[in-house]
Amino acid sequence: MVWETIRIAGRILWRRLGLLVLANVLWLLVSLLVVTWPAATAGLFALVQRVVAEELDDAPWESQIGDFWDGFRAHWQRASLLTAIDLAGLGVIVVALVFYGRSAAEPLRWLAGPIALFGLVWLASQLYVFPLLLERNASRPWEIMREALLMTLGYPLSSLSLLLTSLIIAIPAIVLAGPVLFVLFSGMAVVQTVALRQLLIQRGEVRGVTP
Repeated sequence: MVWETIRIAGRILWRRLGLLVLANVLWLLVSLLVVTWPAATAGLFALVQRVVAEELDDAPWESQIGDFWDGFRAHWQRASLLTAIDLAGLGVIVVALVFYGRSAAEPLRWLAGPIALFGLVWLASQLYVFPLLLERNASRPWEIMREALLMTLGYPLSSLSLLLTSLIIAIPAIVLAGPVLFVLFSGMAVVQTVALRQLLIQRGEVRGVTP
């Protein structure tokens, strides 16, 4: 499923490169204030969701950069709260891992392994967090986070494989800081949106359409 996700996302990225580069640059500029990062990310995923629906589901609209601002305004509150929950959970995991990993008591150090495993699940769940935010309009942020975790646990191999693939692509691109940064984040949003769509098709929640 991972290869199929990457293949479909790559095709969409190539076909809509101009719009996605523009959205990527806009996301970077708006995110510079840091506090606006969650809302900007919601805006980016809102635009990407419409692009994916237009490309794969023959949706009756033409995606445009204004969809970014529509998503920004519509989802900034839920996105900000979801990001706060997400970062708080990550902080708890890191603190617990350091505490138990450095504990002088042997039995307590044994807990570092399960905590690290849960941290890996938490990282993999990030693939679904923002796509689910847009997909589940009526869900509260903590319900979104819970569903993302359950989805990761329900599809562990595909989730971890996609996480590894995304890191292999993203980390060198960010370290090298080349022109690829102008499309990297839009590209990752496309991959995550398509990945969620593929899982929803498997679960029977979405009817697949051949691209």
